[in-house]
Amino acid sequence: MSETNEASPPPDGIDDAILRTFVSPSSRWLPRRTVLSAWLEHAPFAFWLVEVSRPRVLVELGVHNGFSYFAFCQAIQQLRLGTRCYAVDTWKGDEHAGFYGEEVFEDVRAYNDQFYSAFSALMRTTFNDAARHFIDGTVDLLHIDGRHRYEDVKGDFETWRPRLSNRSIVLFHDTNIRRLDFGVYRLWDELRAEYPYFEFHHGAGLGVLGTGTNLPDAVRALFEAAGNESATAQIRRLYGRLGATISAQFFAQDRAAQSAKQEAAMDAPRREPESFKSANRR
Repeated sequence: MSETNEASPPPDGIDDAILRTFVSPSSRWLPRRTVLSAWLEHAPFAFWLVEVSRPRVLVELGVHNGFSYFAFCQAIQQLRLGTRCYAVDTWKGDEHAGFYGEEVFEDVRAYNDQFYSAFSALMRTTFNDAARHFIDGTVDLLHIDGRHRYEDVKGDFETWRPRLSNRSIVLFHDTNIRRLDFGVYRLWDELRAEYPYFEFHHGAGLGVLGTGTNLPDAVRALFEAAGNESATAQIRRLYGRLGATISAQFFAQDRAAQSAKQEAAMDAPRREPESFKSANRR
């Protein structure tokens, strides 16, 4: 993929003020690492958020194959920030992400070692255990994306809340999933009554919560926009369009790769092995 999302112009009807305030060149970057993920369509917002918030410490709870985490890392590296990043997971899976083998962790570790080890560390442990390794008031950006039952996500937030700084922002994925035993939306409904917030509905929903009292101006403006119906709709459309381009490109590339594999498999029987040819020539 190219570095810039050239194929996704802003949707019609977006005010210039919205574009100036909530979009930057980073919003149009394309993720270097693309894997199947419900987070694909949130990468443009993640890039923008890292740029405007410039976190000193970033923690992700629930990493799986690393798409969202490495999107954050990519932004930090390209923006040349001094952020320290921590990916927390057991890499065993759960009822919501599914259970998986050791190969998932090995893939994430290899990618992290190759590109981001200078500022990124993988913590293979539980969320509760990892919290004991952080000083209170130090985490600027926290992404919670572990097991999605109400009790689990509430416990994750309450465990990590003391670690949040006065500049802190917390992201919750799957705020728009209301089926089975997913309970993120229930906690989100409670928290948005207490803190400033913004919510995206695409990509299973992404809640952005302002837990700090000294938030960056652009983030504060985002939360203020949540009180304006027109501005909210425009920002959602804008990042929905940017995100849809990324997911469309990923699935197009995936289909092409699958097609190439099928063609190779079909052609294989038609090609005689060299050893067979040699035997026939004797």
